[in-house]
Amino acid sequence: MLHTFLVSFALATQMTLGPQATDSLRPDTDVRLVALRHAAEIQRCYETEGLRINPGLSGMIEVDVTVGPSGRVEDAEVSSSALSGAGQKEVESCITTSVRNWRFERGPYQLETIVYPFNLVRDRAVVSNTRA
Repeated sequence: MLHTFLVSFALATQMTLGPQATDSLRPDTDVRLVALRHAAEIQRCYETEGLRINPGLSGMIEVDVTVGPSGRVEDAEVSSSALSGAGQKEVESCITTSVRNWRFERGPYQLETIVYPFNLVRDRAVVSNTRA
């Protein structure tokens, strides 16, 4: 597919801490780098599970990612979604499945939930170029 898309990761990634945590030692830049390393997976979910079904599908989704001290993702779920229509559930399911396989750095960290906002938008410039 010749579609491109934009996935924005908020520069101020929100972090909420688990019930026993007092503060996170995991640097924000490390958190963002994990998402950037896996951007192609998110793109694949959006293109193959979303745009294939619904070429007009776009919007922001937020995924709550629970990360243990070992760096393993213990849970991932969509907490908010502006996607609607055909392909929504498939994209959300694909993204959460992908995120559950992400790995963060091991270290002296607490259990924490990281909120990743993904802005899924089809690049209109590429679409207009494919009609020529």
